[in-house]
Parts: sequence; structure tokens; C-alpha cells
Amino acid sequence: MASTWDSRATLELVFEARNARPEAWAALYRRCADDMARFCRRFLGPTDRLRRHCETEDILQEAFLTAMENISCLRNDASFYAWIRTIIRRRISLRRRDTLRDREGYDGDNRAALDSFETELALSDEAVRVLDVILELFPQHPEEMAVFSYLNFEDNCRPEDIERTLGLSRRTVYRRLDEAVRLIRQRLDD
Repeated sequence: MASTWDSRATLELVFEARNARPEAWAALYRRCADDMARFCRRFLGPTDRLRRHCETEDILQEAFLTAMENISCLRNDASFYAWIRTIIRRRISLRRRDTLRDREGYDGDNRAALDSFETELALSDEAVRVLDVILELFPQHPEEMAVFSYLNFEDNCRPEDIERTLGLSRRTVYRRLDEAVRLIRQRLDD
């Protein structure tokens, strides 16, 4: 899997961005904007092209601002792309939840439509809750959360891809994935 997040140049940019260099953030944004935009559009769902383009730009900018404000929380520079994708996915979930809440036109007498709406809203709220937990766990467990994020949020990503990209053994990938799932479940149950 050849992508921008396994590049040494990208890791150097993340390191420079940590040192509050605006030009590093600009270069990092340019370097991964196309990849992140494709990732973002995949989750936005079917909307008209102009709206999808504008929403993608908004979400990317919000995600990068969040990353800029919280870069000190990221302990492992190699986890940057998994981290930013998790932030993007959370932003999309928040927008979806807000859109569902703002929906109008549900007829109070139409119980099936109301049940469907309540189910969608519950799923959206749960997605936001899970992503909040992942972002909360990232600083303490960057390797586990990165493996979890890559496998769950990358398009067609397999454990073998992570083995090659991060230079990990298959056993380590699965161990970190199991640990991530355990940590997420534990935090959700608290």
C-alpha cells in the first residue's frame, strides 16, 4: 500500500508541525489534502456534488485546525494519518447527527418513520461516542489506536498492509488490534 502516511517526508513534516511551524502545516495539508478529501467524500454519503465538495473542504479544514490545536497529544508521528482520519470521521458523524436532529417533516402519526429516525439518530450518536473514545485513547495508546484506525477507516486496508507499511509482525498487528478493541470496550463501559 503506497500512500502518503508511510513517507519519511511526511513524518518530517509532522515533526516540524509539532514545533509550530506554519509552513510545515501548510505543506502537510497540501501533501495529504487529496487523500483526505477522497476519504472524507466516501463517508459523506449521497448528496449533490457541489454540497459534497463544500462539506469536504469544511470538514478537512476543521480537522486540520483540531490537529493543529492538539498536536501535542500525538505521541507517535507515524500515527498522524490514522489520527487525522479519526478526527475527520468524528466530524462527519457529528454533522450526520446534527442533520438527523434538524430534520423536519416527520409526521407524528407515522410511527414507522419515527422509529427509523430514532434508530438512525441512536446509531449516529453511538458512532460519535466511539470516535470520541478513540480520540481520547490516542495520546495514551497511539500504536493500538493507529492500527485500529487504519484497519477500520482505510479503504481496503488489511493487516498485511499495516505489516509492510509500519514494519510490524503479523502477531504484533493482531495483538495491538486486540488491545485497542479491549481498551475501547472498557472505556465505553465506564
